[in-house]
This record gives sequence, structure tokens and C-alpha cells, in this order.
Amino acid sequence: MTDDLDFTGERYLPTIGGNIYLEHMHRYHLAKNFVRGKDVLDIASGEGFGTALLAETARSVIGVDISDEAVRHAQVKYKTGSISFKTGSCEDIPLPSASVDVVVSFETLEHIEAHDRFMQEIKRVLRADGILIISTPEKHAYTVATGLVNPFHVKELFKNEFNELLGQHFAHVSMHGQKIGFGSIIASENQSARFFETDSGSGATAAGIDAPMYMIGVASDRPVENVSMSGVFSQDIQSSEPVLKRVEFEEAQWSDALMKDIDHISGQVDALQRSNWMSSASLAKLLKRLIYARLLYTLSKIKAFSTRRRKRFLKSAEKRDPMLLSRKVDQFCLDYYQKITTNKIIAASRSNLSARSGVRVTAIVPNFNHARYLPQRLDSILAQTYPLIDILVLDDCSTDDSRSVIDSYVKRFPERIRAIYNTENSGNVFRQWQKGHSQAKGDLVWICESDDFCEPTFVERTISAFRDPSVMLAFGRIQFANSDGNYFAGLDHYREDSEPGIWDVRTVRPAAEWFRGGFGVKNVIANVGGSLWRRFDISDQVWEEARSFKIMGDWYLYSVIAGGGQIAYEPSAISYFRIHESNTSGSSAQSKPEYYKEYARLMAALKGRWDIPDDTLQRFIEVCRSVSKGAGLQGANFDELLNAPALRAIPRDNIHVLIGILGFSFGGGEIFPIHLANALRRKGVMVSILQMHDVDDHRDVKRMLNPGIPVYTANAVRDMGVDNFIKNAGISIVHSHVANVEGFLLDGVGVSVPFISTLHGSYEAMDVATTRISRWSKKIDRFAYTADRNLTPFNNLQIPQDKFLKVKNAMPVDDVSFPKNRAQLGVADDAVVFALVARGAEGKGWAEAVKAYLILRERRPEVPMALLMVGEGPATDAAKQLAASDSTIHFLGYVTEIYGLYRMSDVALIPTRFPGESYPLCLIQALQVGVPCVATDIGEIRGMSQIDDRQAGIIIANDSDNVRFVAELTAAMEKILDKTLREGLKENAEALGKTYDIDVLAGEYLDEYCTILTRRSSPQSN
Repeated sequence: MTDDLDFTGERYLPTIGGNIYLEHMHRYHLAKNFVRGKDVLDIASGEGFGTALLAETARSVIGVDISDEAVRHAQVKYKTGSISFKTGSCEDIPLPSASVDVVVSFETLEHIEAHDRFMQEIKRVLRADGILIISTPEKHAYTVATGLVNPFHVKELFKNEFNELLGQHFAHVSMHGQKIGFGSIIASENQSARFFETDSGSGATAAGIDAPMYMIGVASDRPVENVSMSGVFSQDIQSSEPVLKRVEFEEAQWSDALMKDIDHISGQVDALQRSNWMSSASLAKLLKRLIYARLLYTLSKIKAFSTRRRKRFLKSAEKRDPMLLSRKVDQFCLDYYQKITTNKIIAASRSNLSARSGVRVTAIVPNFNHARYLPQRLDSILAQTYPLIDILVLDDCSTDDSRSVIDSYVKRFPERIRAIYNTENSGNVFRQWQKGHSQAKGDLVWICESDDFCEPTFVERTISAFRDPSVMLAFGRIQFANSDGNYFAGLDHYREDSEPGIWDVRTVRPAAEWFRGGFGVKNVIANVGGSLWRRFDISDQVWEEARSFKIMGDWYLYSVIAGGGQIAYEPSAISYFRIHESNTSGSSAQSKPEYYKEYARLMAALKGRWDIPDDTLQRFIEVCRSVSKGAGLQGANFDELLNAPALRAIPRDNIHVLIGILGFSFGGGEIFPIHLANALRRKGVMVSILQMHDVDDHRDVKRMLNPGIPVYTANAVRDMGVDNFIKNAGISIVHSHVANVEGFLLDGVGVSVPFISTLHGSYEAMDVATTRISRWSKKIDRFAYTADRNLTPFNNLQIPQDKFLKVKNAMPVDDVSFPKNRAQLGVADDAVVFALVARGAEGKGWAEAVKAYLILRERRPEVPMALLMVGEGPATDAAKQLAASDSTIHFLGYVTEIYGLYRMSDVALIPTRFPGESYPLCLIQALQVGVPCVATDIGEIRGMSQIDDRQAGIIIANDSDNVRFVAELTAAMEKILDKTLREGLKENAEALGKTYDIDVLAGEYLDEYCTILTRRSSPQSN
């Protein structure tokens, strides 16, 4: 019971170390100076550790907390005669009036809205000469300066607001600042002294603490005795949080490099051990190889042969000599793995690396009447050396003892295993796969058939491939096992027959290349449990198509999952496909015509998706023919079932669009193509992303992209070779959204496929040379542009006008609410709320918005208003300094819930003068939820906010004079305070917002792709 509280971030626990430990402990230890021999209330006592510390000197201490769980925990953990705990609210303290001498309240005030009510309750329970010791974060240092918003904080206070609150309720207030610092400390030992802080960089010295993170007030209606809250809570520098984090970082870097090398060496050892066939060879085979080697040794000594020929004989003999290296190799491999598996440092490094990567796997175990095999299946998952795996068992109304087996595992491992029991049999394994897939929570999905199993390192060896964001599917070396779980040969030859010479080394290549090769000949993932997939929504249509196959459904499904991404094969990841009497597929099906009709359907699906070469198709047919002969096909002509000419004539009808972006960072030119890619995928188009830079990736922006869309980095494409990549990935058309992509793909020879470029302003912003633009233009089929200013770089270039197409931008609307409402932000219901959403880049209007807003507040003090500012960057930091004195300006950092933010705002503020501004997405988002704007007349903003000659906002001039610009911005903001005007603009915004539909725009782009492809393929274009 004493260890059952979880750290949620809302209340501190004494088991949490680092800066938070120093902050909380220091306050309580100094507070002990005030409570000696007194009755004390510790309000919001949480886990109870602080109450226990105060009890070391107090006469009595009562801890009050709103959480029943925390109170019960504290009552069990802290048992002394002077301590008690009660459940209660700080707005209604469950104590009699005038019952305590001291109230201690650390980190409580910011969690409630009713500050005055809290002060009144404190005054009520305090005796006449009572003391309040209270702390709270200082809003500027804690939130404004950092840009971080604590989701548990309801109402934070600036230093002056905190001082004012205490002064309204107590006659005497002594204020103290607290922050974590490391440096030299000098203090008097025999007399009291003021505290001075000297900045190590500037040398400036000031009394007190500069920019404290927390404020601590000591308040009473009578002068407080000279008991100081000042002091140093010392900690060895080697134990400090910054030092420990630096050590942890360096260890992580070292560990990553070490584990990468060990994984590489392990793969080589695996291959060496597998090729050491002598360890399990028969006596006859051994003697045959030995005699052959001895003959080669003899030939190498016959001088009648040339020196070169004798050397070749000797080399061949040494290569084949079974006695030379076999035992040493086998012993070396065994010793190596024993060392690796027993080394605690390596084991810890591997576990830490896995935990840091954060890639979680959901193992889905569909089961029907496999009680006999379930324990080995589940044990093999639980034994995985990769730790982040949760297990979902789906039982399809088994009639054997499966349920009791499953229940026993759920009982033993409730935190890892979840079971779902069907009430009626699904009738199809793919229904179970789909059900499990819909319930999965992991980043990766691992479907583990209940009668199969794998080696403990299977996931660990396979999962590393997914560090490459273009890898959608990875599989290992799948082997046969009999009903008793013993290995037997067969699948190595099966793979080798599909594509010779590739199966002993790790292979990562685009799906199109795989299906043009061995994967187009045979289903090289012979058992689903030997593969991992990225988890993304798979449409009902795809699942239905998979269910329509009786045998080939998994092969079809792999082709869809891989899409335009890459497939990785890892030979050191071993799983087993158990062959027994109840297997659902087998030789009986191979004698029936329906089996070969499925082969034909499958190849038709593959050819529709990729360009399958004729030789691959022929090998595919010959494999099928061989199976039919072995099974004794009955009642049909094989050539009619798999009609080679008809299959050869099937055209590819699924294009593969490569969308080029700068990176996953803020900005319309980065976010729009992500939404376009998602919309194209919803239309069934195969889409991939080419990412030029990944150093500034923002996780939340990357999450916008559908996880079913692979991402190829420029470095990876460069390593493959641009031409090889375009060909091997089956790219049909390139759609660029930033000039960097043109430079990467078109400088030099250029790509052979059609190319369309949407101009978002990068040509202007990057000041691309006209000679490069002219050269690129000869290789680009179409320029799409959103703003007339995008055409400026093309002035005086003789480019046909029909190469240019003006388009709109669009965005997908979501219904996600902003995580805080107006009240939680401290914004009145009747306030006029301005919202600025932009990158924190120079020219986006951050400082100008703050200046105009402050002027407006002085000019119209009778109107309640607020300014919400969303974004991050250098301009944001400068604006924070300007806004520090005004508590109605809220810096919210990066926000994903833009629509939710606009829904609780009244005006979208877009005072941009950014050089590359053309078609701002934030304006589209505001209009889509009916919010009018005050915006600059730059790019297409005026046209974007206009419908039938009616404006959906106030548009101001793009004036380079800052003083005039701020004055006009202020005037527009004051004008829109008028509710009648604002409501009229709102109606226009609502009508206009409906015209920005991302799915409609994606359809228009798709039509354009098809037009370009048709034109390119026509005889006249050749």
C-alpha cells in the first residue's frame, strides 16, 4: 500500500529525484523553522511526505488533500501520534475556525481558480497570530519564458499578482524567490545578511534572486519573528540533475553505437553458424565431402598443372574441407552468444535502447482450438529480448481447453496480456486479423498465429529496420517446425528458388523492387508470424478483398501494407511455421482449379499495383505449374487457369506519387503537402514522402502524416542513387513543394518521370538564381501556384504560360477541442479574443501584434479582451519580453488543436509581412470555423478572405514603416471590437470556409497527375 501511488505529474512523490526533489524538500525543511511547537495544517498534502517532515518539529500536523487515494496512502505510510490526514478541499477546509497556528500550502494555488475563496478559508482556520507559508510558480519564468504549459495548472500568477493577493488578506507579507542554481555560494556564518546573486556571464549583481521560478510568501496579520526562509539546500554537484542527464546522454550515445556494432556482428555470426552445415551433417555426406577435399589437395600438388590452377585447387580444398574449421566455427558461435546473453551491461544497454526508441509492438494472437500449442506461442512472445510488447489474444469460440490456457496467462501477466473472446465463430482468419488490428495500440503490429513460435531475439533483430521511416514491413527467416516444435528443412530452398543469392544478408529495398523479383514469384513471407508491420488504418475494402482469397489473402495483404515503402528482410530474426495435421492450407487445395484461379487473381492485383516484368511473371507461372503437377491438378487445363498472355496484358493502374517536402516543421509549405498526401491516400493513391531535412523535425507535425505513408529521406535516396530510387520504388510522378527538391532531383540529368512543382514561396524566399529556374523549368511538366507573387521569379523567362496552373490551398477540418477553455486560461466569457497562429519567424508579426494589442488595451480599457499567441521561434521569444507586464496575453507554444483554438476566439490576427507569404493556412483554418480576420494585404490574403465581393475580415496595408503599420493594425483591431461588424464578417467567413476542401483539391491534383502522365505516354511527346 505504501508504494501504490503513481506519478501523474500533478502531485510530487518523494521517489522522484532531480530538480523537483530539491524544490519541494527545500521548502519543507525551511518551513520547519516556523512550526516548532505549533499546530499546523499542510493543505494539499498529497503523498504525505511533507506533513511527516513538518511533524519532526511541530506539536501536531494535519494533512488535508482532495484525493481519497492519497489520504488513505498517507494514513498507512505515516503513522505517528502527532500526524493525521483528512480528505477535503482547499476551498472548504474540513477544520474548525481558529484551530491552527501555521498553514503550509506548497504548489496548490495554481491548481484552482478560486484564489480569494482559498485565502478566506486559510484566514478562517488560522488563529489570530497565525502564519501562512505558501508557494506558487512565477508565471513569467515558469510559463511565459519557457513556452511550456502545465496541463494541471488552472490559474498561474505573476510575481506582482501573487504579492497583491497575499497583501489583500494579510497585513504583513514577506516574499522570497526560489530557483535551482549551481555555482559558488558565499554566506555569512555569524550574522544575518541579504542575499545577492551575481550573473556569471555579465558580472551584474543584484539583491535577491533574478527571475525566480517559484515565489514563496510568508504572511501574517502580525509581524513575524525573524525566522528566515532563506538558505541553501545543498547537493553534491555530481548528483545534480544537469550532470546526471549529461552522463545519461553520453552513456546513451555510447550504448547506441555499441549495440549497433554488436547487432551487426551478431548478424554475421548468425550467417556463419548457419553456413556451418557440418555441425548437423550425416556421416555419408561428411565422408563424401572429406574425400572430395582430399582429391583437391592432391591436385593442388601436381606440378603438371599451372601455378594458378594449383592455387585454385588449394583454395577450393580449404573451402570444402569439413575438418578444418567446422568445430572451431561452431564452438566460436556458441561461445559468442553465451558471452552476449550473459553480459549484464550489454543486456541493460539493449533494454535502455529499446525503451528510448519508444517503438511499441502489439502481438496479436488469433486462436482457434490450439490449446496444445498456445503455451509455447505465448512463452515465445513473453521471452522476447525486446521489452515493449503488449499481447492481445483473440479466441474464436474454441471448443478445446484454449480458454483456460488463455485465462491462466492473463492472470499471470495482467499488465501485458489482454484477451477477447468471440461469442460466435468469425468463420475467417482475416476477420480475426482485422479485429486484432483495430484493437492494437502499438506502433507496430505482429500477428502471431497461435500454433507457431519464434526465437527470443526475433523482434529485437527485426525492429531495428523500422528506424528507417520508409520501411513499412519487415520479415525474418521463417523455418518449418513439426508438431512437436522441432525444426525441419524446406523453407530455405523455397526462398532461394524465388530469388537466388539474397537470403543470407540483410536486404532492404522498395516494395516495387521486391515484387518485380522474388516476392512476385512466391510468397516469401510464408507465415505471417515472421513479419512486423507499421500500424495504420487498413480500409474495410482491403480486408474484404483479403477475405475473398482462401489461400493467397496474406500475400495480397502484404502488397497493400508495403505500398510505396520499403520491405526489410533480416536473416538473423528466426520464427517457426508449425506444420501439423490441422493446418488450414495444404496439398489437398493444390489439386483443385480454384487454387490456381487465386494465383491468377493475385498476379492481376500485383500487376495493377506495380510494373511486373515478363520474366518474373513467367517464373511465377512456372512455379504454379510445378505445384499443379506435383498435386495432380484435376478437372481443368492449367494454361486456361493461368493464361499467360492475358496476365501479361494487364496494365498497371495504380500510380505512385512522390511528394517532396522540406521537413516536418512549422509552416504552410510544410504542413499543406502532408494533408495533401493524406487526402490522396484516402482516394486510394499510393503516396510516399521525400523529406529533404530532418534536423528540425517536430514530433507533432510528423504525427499529422498518415502512418501508412512511407517517408524517404534525401540522404537515403542519395545513397540509393536518384535514378535507381525512382525506378526501384516504382515512382510514377514527383510532386515537389519546395525548391530544395528541385535542386536535389533536377540539378544534373534530372529524373525520368513527370514532375509537378507547387510554389509556396520558396523560390522567392531562397532567392533561387534565374539560371537554375530556367534549367529546372525544362524538366518540370507543370507549375502550380497559389499566389501571383509566386510567379515573380519567372519574370523574363521564356516559359510557356500553359505550364502554370493557379490553385487554391485547403485544409482538413477537425473537431478536436482546445485542451483548456476560456475560464482555465483566465479569459472572461465576454472578452474579445484575438488569436495569432504562426511560426516564430521574423516577419510573421509577433512583436507588432503585441505592440498593437497593448496600445488597444490602453485605448479601450472598458472592453475585456485577450490575445492568444501560438507558435515557437526567435520572434516568439522577443514578443514574450514585450508582453511580460500584461497577464491577458497568453503564449501557448506549439498547438495541434488549431481549430479548437479558433473556435474559442473571435478574431484571427495575421499581421504578417513575411517575404515568402502567399496563401497562409492559418487563415484557411480560421475561415473554416467561421472566424473573421485582421490581416495584412500580402500574397493572396485579400482574395482568400473575399467571397462575392464581401470580405471576411479587415485587410490592412503591407507597410514597411513599423510605426505606421502598428498604428493601422491597432485601428483595425479597434474597429473589429464592434460586435455588429464582427458578426457580419463572421457570416462571410462561414460561407467562405466551405470552399476550402482538401479532398476536393486532392481530386483536382489527381486529375492533373493523370493528364500529365497521359501526355507523357502519348506518341507525340516522344
